[in-house]
Amino acid sequence: MAILTISREYGSGGREIGRMVSDRLGYRYVDKERLLQDLEQAGARWARAARELDEVCPTIWERYDWQYRGFVAQVEALIMNYAADDNVVIIGRGGSVLLRDVPFCLKVRLVAPLEVRIERIMVRESLDRTAAERLIRQVDHERACFIKANYGVDWDSEDLADMTLNTASLTYEQVAALLIEGLAEKDRLATPEAKARLRDEALAYRLKARIATDPRVLIPTLEVKLAEGVYVVSGIIHSLKERHIVEEIAREVCGDRPVLFDLHHRV
Repeated sequence: MAILTISREYGSGGREIGRMVSDRLGYRYVDKERLLQDLEQAGARWARAARELDEVCPTIWERYDWQYRGFVAQVEALIMNYAADDNVVIIGRGGSVLLRDVPFCLKVRLVAPLEVRIERIMVRESLDRTAAERLIRQVDHERACFIKANYGVDWDSEDLADMTLNTASLTYEQVAALLIEGLAEKDRLATPEAKARLRDEALAYRLKARIATDPRVLIPTLEVKLAEGVYVVSGIIHSLKERHIVEEIAREVCGDRPVLFDLHHRV
């Protein structure tokens, strides 16, 4: 089957609708809690980072901080790995951006009028109207800033969604049914070639995450791309020792796959 990514306004029902789809199709459900469990296995540092930095607007300093970049790289790698394994619902966290070129990924944006979302959050979080509106505006701002800071795009861009659904005019059950129908159509595009390409892309993100979280190297400009079957690792290093470490990591992660190192030495 295909992959579903859900971008959502706070209070639009993304959590509930995503669960409905995953339960009905037997899909895995990847949200904050699932990713936190994964990052806990990577160590206390990364579990703490997940609790503090998940879908939060980074400061200008955090954007270039080693821990922040490592956290983002790991979340990206996890999302890409789940996608490569197929049959998954991915909630937020840039999934629609990371998988925008995957033909068998259904990218959905869920919205609802502010007043409707206020009523929902008042009930769900036991808040008064003023507090609920403040929370909605804050969460939406943080999520939008997280996407803009890390991917340079607007989180509500029409280019990132195959469909945008208003959950005030449709019930959650109706939305879930539309998404299941859309996934069936996308599944026709899940060719062996498309799946292989996604697995190859996921490997690039795993390599980036391994390099970005290795305390022996500091490459704030690190990029890992797949170009015509070759993995290209680029960035600025500070010593030949760092280069050797990056090459060692690449061999461990990529095996005999071709890797090109476009690393520039800054004294």
